Formats: sequence, C-alpha cells, structure tokens
Amino acid sequence: MLDNHKLALIVAYFLSKYNEIALENLGYSNFTAAFEDIGFKLSVKPNTIKNMRDEFDPFHPNNRRGWYQRELRPSRLEVLEKYEELSESALLGIVKDILSYSTLNRTTELDKNIQVYIDTIQEDDETKHATRKFSTRGITGKRAEEFFYESFLKNKIDGFGGGLKDRRNDGCGFDFELDSSLPFVFEVKGLSAIIGGVVFTDKEWIVAKELGERYILVLVSNLDGIPNIKLIQNPYEKLVAKKNVYTTISINWAISKEQL
Repeated sequence: MLDNHKLALIVAYFLSKYNEIALENLGYSNFTAAFEDIGFKLSVKPNTIKNMRDEFDPFHPNNRRGWYQRELRPSRLEVLEKYEELSESALLGIVKDILSYSTLNRTTELDKNIQVYIDTIQEDDETKHATRKFSTRGITGKRAEEFFYESFLKNKIDGFGGGLKDRRNDGCGFDFELDSSLPFVFEVKGLSAIIGGVVFTDKEWIVAKELGERYILVLVSNLDGIPNIKLIQNPYEKLVAKKNVYTTISINWAISKEQL
C-alpha cells in the first residue's frame, strides 16, 4: 500500500467517526468538497477517499450504513485499533498534519510525525496478522447499540425510563447516559450468536471500575436471530477480564520551559 493511501485512511477514519463535526473543523461545507480537496492534497482519487470513509461507517453512529457486508482489510483494522482512543482534538491535529504535509512548509517535526502515522499501518498483502480487537465485532456492536437505543425509547428496558444521552463519540468510556436523576450509564456490547465473549477498551474498564454500581453492561445477544438484552450492573466486580496488549497511538501535549 502506498504511503499516501495509508495517510488517506486516517483522514477517512476521522471523517467517518466525527461526520459533520469533522467537516466543520476541517473547513469543508460538505463531503463532496472534502473528498475533492483531500484527494488533491494526498494525490488520491476523491472517490477512493469516499470509499475509505464508507468502510469505517459500520463502526460509527452515523446515518450511513457503509460497507457492513464484508470484513475489513488489515490496514483498516490497524487504523481502528490504533486511533480509536484518541480525542477528537488529538485526531484532528493528526489529520491537519497529514493534510498540510503536501505544502512546502515542512518541518523536521512534521516529517517525523508523518512517518509515525505511516508506520502504524501494515500492508494488506501480509500473510500473517496479529489477533485483532476489531473485525465483525465493531459492526455487531453498532447493531447492538441501535437495538438497545430503540428498545429504550419504546420503554422495553425494565427498571429504567426517561431520556437517554448518546455519548458514543465523547470518548468517556460508555455509550449512553441516563438523562434523569438516576446517574446510570450504559456500555453496549453485541453478539451475533446466543453466546460469546466481549471486549472492553482500557478506558471502558477503568470507568466501569470508577462508577461501580452506576455502570451497566448491556449485552445484546443473538443479533442474527431474535435479539435478547441482558443487563449486568457493576461488571468490573461481577466479571473477570483478561488483559490483552496491543500497539496504539498516543498523544501528549508538551509545554516548553520558557513558558513556565
């Protein structure tokens, strides 16, 4: 895979995850304009940028269905795994680095950053790949979130009522928050079959520990048949998790000594 296509994947992921917010923060009036400009800056066809964005759509709560019918290629999985934990502002900074790289105002620091972004994405034609955190799990998760949300609005979740705040794009360690005097939050996990395991991000697991009884795991099973919802309150105490370690991208913000 060419380096410019690797960089385009990161930008496309940002467009998919943050949707209209991404357009606004990048200064585009619509997606057509975004595809044209990004394609020009990265020497990638605009329709390729669009297709890349669509590949990530099944993993994000937007109105597009995306390419949910097939498994993602390794390069797309790399982007999901290594950039999902970044805040919108951090990911925006990376995207701005990428889009400014085609200009003549390159710096040693920018060159270094761009190489890091490129190196995080492996080739699609490699025969051996590490065990993946994502795959169809992300698509199943989105279906589960939508099923839970619709069920909640129809008052089908026993013991809970009122409004529901969508927190899926806030990076807060859970998907939904009860909009009432009861301070409960919900993290939704989906299973295609009746039984199976689930994966928590480190952030989700830490927040589950911090919130205790306020944190509720919503397990939506049998999504390929007749879905069933099971609630597990305080999963950190009631379930035993095994730690898995994988490489990701981290961002920090440095303040020079001259400012202090």
